[in-house]
Amino acid sequence: MANVFDVAEFFVEFAGQEEEGEMTQLKLNKLLYFAQGLYLAKTGKPLFNDAIEAWGYGPVVPAVYQKYKICGRNLIEADGKDVSCAFTDDEYDTLLDTMREYGKFSASYLVRKTHEPKSPWAQTTQNEVIENSLIAAYFTQNEKIIPFNETLAIKKLPTIGHRDADGFLLLPVNEDENWKI
Repeated sequence: MANVFDVAEFFVEFAGQEEEGEMTQLKLNKLLYFAQGLYLAKTGKPLFNDAIEAWGYGPVVPAVYQKYKICGRNLIEADGKDVSCAFTDDEYDTLLDTMREYGKFSASYLVRKTHEPKSPWAQTTQNEVIENSLIAAYFTQNEKIIPFNETLAIKKLPTIGHRDADGFLLLPVNEDENWKI
């Protein structure tokens, strides 16, 4: 099981590598919620042990909020730390899928998404823990994500190059190069 602070650091570092990457503590907490939901739906087990609570602006992991609240609405600065080795393959894939599906959205959009009717947040009393069973049921039914590699196979999209074990795209040196994995 992953440590919630490693997961948070992964999202901060990932956003820091993007040209227009931005990570606020509000967006970070929403991404933690989506990652937990996707992982629960995929494996039936939680990604991390820390509870997620229903706060006014959506789901929040209180310990992560406490760590980053000093940033307020400002961006959280990445420190270049590599935490990718802290995760199992399933955990890492879920974090990448979370960033691919939800990382592109603004914090305000993610807040609106978590506030949808029948969402776990909407079904939980303010400042109470959102139960993992509620999150798992919701994500299993409503937030199905097709992993990136399966998406390529289903759509039969042509690709240039291959992805390595970490998901990075490897491009050929020239067009005639044969690929072997």
